[in-house]
Amino acid sequence: MEGERRTRVLHLGDYDASGEHMFSSLAEDVIAFAEAAGVEVEFERVAVTSGQIATYNLPTAPPKATDRRSFSGTATTQAEALPPDILATIVRQAIETHRDPEVHRRALAREEAERRAIRERLSRHPDPGRPPVE
Repeated sequence: MEGERRTRVLHLGDYDASGEHMFSSLAEDVIAFAEAAGVEVEFERVAVTSGQIATYNLPTAPPKATDRRSFSGTATTQAEALPPDILATIVRQAIETHRDPEVHRRALAREEAERRAIRERLSRHPDPGRPPVE
């Protein structure tokens, strides 16, 4: 269809069997529902990855012996181990990687036009804190 857009879901989760299972189950279910509706959805895990564990020297723990689900790693890391500023940078970079700069520019221009229109309407009222009397 013309104008149809793909949806990309960025996932943040623990690096453990539970986190991997949640990611794959969520992706599988949402993609199935979306395909039934004729919509394309892509999933991308942006945190926590094995590379981030090494890069940021994140704390690890052995996998839980009671968790029998498959897991690709030999050690686990909780998402909370990523400092908030680093996590924000990771998310920002993931978004910017997929963002269409022209669509973003048009959205910012539309927001500014809407702000101007709201300010103009508010300036017509003697007391912007009170609703107009009819």
